[in-house]
Amino acid sequence: MQKLNIHISISITVTLLSFAGYAQEEKKILRKGNDAFNSGKPMEAANLYKRSLKEKQDYYKANFNLGDAYYKTASLIKSGKIPAYDKQMTADSAANLVFEQAAEQFDVVAKSVSNADTIQKAWHNYGNAKLMQKNYEDAILGYKKALKLNPKDEDTRYNLAYAQKQLAQQQKNQKDKDKDKKDDKKNEGNKPEDKKDKRDINNPNDKDKQEAQQPQMSKEQAEKMLNALKNDEKKMQALRKKKGDPAQKVKVEKDW
Repeated sequence: MQKLNIHISISITVTLLSFAGYAQEEKKILRKGNDAFNSGKPMEAANLYKRSLKEKQDYYKANFNLGDAYYKTASLIKSGKIPAYDKQMTADSAANLVFEQAAEQFDVVAKSVSNADTIQKAWHNYGNAKLMQKNYEDAILGYKKALKLNPKDEDTRYNLAYAQKQLAQQQKNQKDKDKDKKDDKKNEGNKPEDKKDKRDINNPNDKDKQEAQQPQMSKEQAEKMLNALKNDEKKMQALRKKKGDPAQKVKVEKDW
């Protein structure tokens, strides 16, 4: 009986050790993913983070890091440093799909964990992924949720202002585009070939009228206009240099 008891005790110990080793497997794989990410291999890191999630589905640290890996991969695709996986797709289209995958991971984290700091970072990164897709409305939503949790985060505040500015410009462009379409439809029935020119170009009097209707510009006026344009361009370049490109200042990913 004593022998049996010892045997059972050993079996239980071995089982517990095996379970502990199995339970830590997702962390080991995650660390390997982190090493790959820090070595500039985001695609390899993404595969390792996915393996980590297979070991433990609710391992939200892996979700967060997977979002970062997707974001980095999408940025490299967009810049042309990584070729698009589908040759029929443009770099921007392929990058947008991967940015969407990144946003999905951050969304999962933000809605699943209880730590306010982690939720805030997840919403910030969600906003960044949407910003890169030029989905400014969703980006604004993410930044606002992040700011509710940390109103003092200057990076999020800046990104929110930038996204709002871009959305306003996008809406203006769309409005102008719609107006142009309307104008084109109105002018469809008034095509130049439908209008008969009542002037006789062979008639010297009508020719004189045509020439008289065209405004003439002197050489001095033309030079003045050219110089004005050059000065305006110099002023714009100096202004851009002074202010910098706002898109360059967008704070990218926040770590777990």
